Amino acid sequence: MAAAIILSVVLSFLLAAAGWLTLGPRFKLNEDARQNEILNVAVYFGIAFPFCFAIVFFVIERL
Repeated sequence: MAAAIILSVVLSFLLAAAGWLTLGPRFKLNEDARQNEILNVAVYFGIAFPFCFAIVFFVIERL
């Protein structure tokens, strides 16, 4: 169970970073540009995590 959560977090972070690299900082969450970029990665992570969590558990169940 813990391994699945760790794998989901890692996969979500990688997808969030890739999403940030391709889409850029789309959301205006803070006036400071650096803080805004960090918050955008966090938002992308939050969007990616439920999908990655479901995918990881689906794959683990099939093994």
